[in-house]
Amino acid sequence: MVKLTPAQQKGFISREPAVFGAVNGAWGRRGYTTVHLPAAKIDNVRAALLAAWRNTASKRLLAASDLQAAHAAE
Repeated sequence: MVKLTPAQQKGFISREPAVFGAVNGAWGRRGYTTVHLPAAKIDNVRAALLAAWRNTASKRLLAASDLQAAHAAE
């Protein structure tokens, strides 16, 4: 399960409906999303986990992560 925004959830479900699905009830309407791992490709799961992390990480952690990614790209 990952916690996405409702818009992100809609995107993941529309691209990979066999992998991603909304949790039943109000939680699902708020972006809580199930991940069916046996059907998933690692890159799609990684993208969902990163999106969920970025939605809840502090600004300090986001800045450090972005700085680290910039240095890795050099």
